[in-house]
Formats: sequence, structure tokens, C-alpha cells
Amino acid sequence: MDNEAGRADAIATIELELIKLVRHLETFARRSSLYARVDRAGYLAMRMLDGLGPVGTNALAQALGLDASTVTRQLAALERDGFIARRPDPADGRSSTIGLTPEGRRAMCEVEEERRRRIQALVRDWDATEQAGLAAALTRLNSSLVQSVARSGKHPR
Repeated sequence: MDNEAGRADAIATIELELIKLVRHLETFARRSSLYARVDRAGYLAMRMLDGLGPVGTNALAQALGLDASTVTRQLAALERDGFIARRPDPADGRSSTIGLTPEGRRAMCEVEEERRRRIQALVRDWDATEQAGLAAALTRLNSSLVQSVARSGKHPR
């Protein structure tokens, strides 16, 4: 098989496997109690806040690659549940920063630990090289997706 045909076959396989992955992840989420306390979008926002520290809504939206109105809705749910708190921005009293509350950090850590346990169970019979390869490939794929969205100039909702 020539190189071009091999690339086309690989792209076809990637296309099919990605859509199957999305379907499996959706099914997994629906059948799981993993996100009973905080939904997937809220969990990701909390993970970003954990890494960034207290930030404004726009900074969080930019880090998530989402539009600010979408992030505002996600934050409203997290705030209602006591997982985040708004505080006056010390640099600009007219705006606020958002940070995790102790309860938010606990909830986030519980979801993270359970997700890691489940992922470990999925790849337990993979060797360390295979696990590292998947980690690298997913990191690179996510980076490419972020770059593609940035080039398009559109934020996903």
C-alpha cells in the first residue's frame, strides 16, 4: 500500500473511532452516577479554576475555549451549589473573580479520583508505553482541536 493510501485509511479509521468514542463517552455519562453532584461541564470549569486560581469570567471562558455567556451559565449552577464563590477583584473593584470553595474542591477531587479509577480500569492491561502513547496522542489531538477553533475565530457554545 502506498503512503497516500495508508494515510487515507488512517484518516478513515480515526474518523470512525472518534465518533464511536464520543458515543461511548455519552453512554458512559448517562449510565454513570459520576456526575451526580457536578456535571461534566462544571467539572471541567472547576478543574480549570483549580489550575488557574481565582480569575474573571472572561479569563475562564478563554481558558475553556468557550464564549463568556456559556461559561456564565455554567458558573451560575456551580455557584448555586456552593462549589464556587465570587469575590471582588482586588485590581478592579467593579468586577469579580471566581474561585473554588472548599466544598467545590472536595466535589472536584471526588469526581477526579473516580474518573482516574475508571480510566485505570480501562487501560490496566496496557503497558506503560501504550498508556503514555495514548496520553500524548490525546494531548496532541486536543491541542490541534484548540488551534483549529482559534483559526476559525468561532467559540463553541
